[in-house]
Amino acid sequence: MARELETRRCHVCGQRSLRRVPWLYEYEISHDGRPPVKIRIPDLLVIACTNPECRPEHPHDTILLDDAASWQITIETSKQLGLLTPDEIRQGRERLGLSQQELQELLGLGSNSLSRWENGHVFQSRSMNTLLRLVFHFPEVVSFLREEAAGQSTPAA
Repeated sequence: MARELETRRCHVCGQRSLRRVPWLYEYEISHDGRPPVKIRIPDLLVIACTNPECRPEHPHDTILLDDAASWQITIETSKQLGLLTPDEIRQGRERLGLSQQELQELLGLGSNSLSRWENGHVFQSRSMNTLLRLVFHFPEVVSFLREEAAGQSTPAA
C-alpha cells in the first residue's frame, strides 16, 4: 500500500505526497433508537497529503478514507457502542461450527442479516447483541434453540 501511495498525486497540490498518517476522527451516531453517541478515534490511519506547501480550501480536503480506515471506524464504533465487533461475531459463529445460514435460522433472523453484521455493513441491535453473547458464551443455548426449532416444525397431533 505504501508503494501505491507514492505513485498517487494529491488532488489539491498535484504532488506525490500522500502518506498514511494518524488523524483524530470524531462523529455522532444514533443507534437502536437511542440519543446520538459521539464516537472518537484519536489515531485513525487515513491517507493525507503531507506536502507543507499544499493549501487546500478546507483542512480536510486532502484526507482520504480508504477501506482500511473505514474498517477501523466500524471496529471502533462497535466497541464504543458496547457491541460485538464483526470479527467477534464471525469468530463466535465459527467456534460453534455453524454456517451463517444455520445461525440465522436458529436466531430467527432475516435473510443476510448475519452476513451484513460480519461484514460491518450494519450494526446489530443491542438486544441481538445480547442474544449473540449468550449463544457464544453458553453453547447449551444453541442446543435449546435447535430443540425449539425442531419442536415448532413438528405438526401438532
